[in-house]
Amino acid sequence: MVTLTLFSCTIGTTLLCLTSVIPRLTPPDCTLPIPNQGCSSPTPVQLLVLCASLGFMALGASGVRPCCLAFAEDQIAHWDTAKKDQALRGLFSWYYVSVGFSQIVAVTVLVYFQDKMGWKVGFAVSAAIMASVTLLNLAASPFYVKVKPQKSMWAGLLKVLVVTIKNRDLVLPQANQQGVRFHSLPGSTHLVPSEKMRFLNKACMVRTRTRPGSSSNDEEPDDNTSSQSTCTVEQVENLKSALSVMPMWSAMVFGVLLQTASSFGVLQAASMNLRIGTTRFEIPAGSISIFEIMTYMVWSGCYDSYIVPVLRRITGQQRVLTLKQRMGIAVFLAVASMAVASVVEARRREAAAARNGSAPMSALWLAPQYVIMGLSGAFGAIAQIEFYYAVLPKSMGSFVLALLFLGGGVASILATIVVKLVNVVTGRGGRAPWISDDLNRGRYDCYYRLLAVLGAIDLVYLVLCAYVFHETAQNTSLEAGASNEADEMAEFGG
Repeated sequence: MVTLTLFSCTIGTTLLCLTSVIPRLTPPDCTLPIPNQGCSSPTPVQLLVLCASLGFMALGASGVRPCCLAFAEDQIAHWDTAKKDQALRGLFSWYYVSVGFSQIVAVTVLVYFQDKMGWKVGFAVSAAIMASVTLLNLAASPFYVKVKPQKSMWAGLLKVLVVTIKNRDLVLPQANQQGVRFHSLPGSTHLVPSEKMRFLNKACMVRTRTRPGSSSNDEEPDDNTSSQSTCTVEQVENLKSALSVMPMWSAMVFGVLLQTASSFGVLQAASMNLRIGTTRFEIPAGSISIFEIMTYMVWSGCYDSYIVPVLRRITGQQRVLTLKQRMGIAVFLAVASMAVASVVEARRREAAAARNGSAPMSALWLAPQYVIMGLSGAFGAIAQIEFYYAVLPKSMGSFVLALLFLGGGVASILATIVVKLVNVVTGRGGRAPWISDDLNRGRYDCYYRLLAVLGAIDLVYLVLCAYVFHETAQNTSLEAGASNEADEMAEFGG
């Protein structure tokens, strides 16, 4: 899967590069005195190639991101338990360090090439890097530990829902009732489903029939029962585990939505003083997020090795922060970042109004909000992965990252909806909407303040979910020093 999706990413970046190199695939330059007036629209072929390139890259990312960490876990699956748990904690942290490093390269090196040498060079470098990574993966493939693929987990989860509806006429037995049969695979450790979400147990109940001429108590399995109409106990328990993390997952989605708002900082930076001190060097506006990425990367790499030991010495406790507490801190920091962004933007507008639209403020004033958002991302992303890995079965390893990136996709869609609604409501009567193309006419400070309020509401919702929904740890707790796995998953207040 990883190899195939890497090829998809390579095809996508190559097509994107061709849209800037081949004249017939590139729309004509729009160099008119009045921008966006009388410009020629792209041809259907040009749009097709562009959309195809984005589609291939999206398809590749949807395969690489959920599978790469699960694939890395397969490489250490044969290690002993203690050594494996320690390696997993480091794997989660250093995975995001590598992600942060790649993002730093993207917002510095690639942005520099695009600013100084044009889109052709920028896209060509991206395509070359992607092709090199794909070839490197092929060269190293013989040395990887490859686990034999199983049936689609998503299909199994969907099947449980379908069979539950189909078997809705079955009567659920009482707890520990004798004579009730459930379908399980030979050698499986899941023989009887749990009492949690009991209605789903109908999917793995084996239908019985009474033998002719015998009493109602003399029953045998129905020969018509097949794998299409009955699920295994393991499949049912997998769906229960997936549904049990949905409340916390939904609470974290809005925290990711707040992080997407930091993209507007590029527009703010473009209207501010980009020089570093008194030097002539200017930060490219597209590189302003470097503060968020650097914070994200440094904190992720240092948390387990340096920060946790310091916190242990200060508090005198082995377990410093539970996973749910770290997720709550992530949302709180995202709210704080929006509050800081609102104050900075309000000050920028005042300064711009005093200087006839030219803001004298340094773009470095945007650094605090990006640093706080970087801390939020580091707390939230790693804590979510460790939380999902702890409460979900080991067979659902690829589901963990899929769940994380699904939250990112849902957050992006919600962010688009929020932006549209805000502009519709605030742009009535011919007024400039809050999120206007002209920063000085818009009110981005009010938009940030609105997000901070919504984020505070989401933080309350997350705390309630942490107290109400108690997930059982199915794997060894990844929280170093945790003495009780069940308490680790259920406890928010420590």
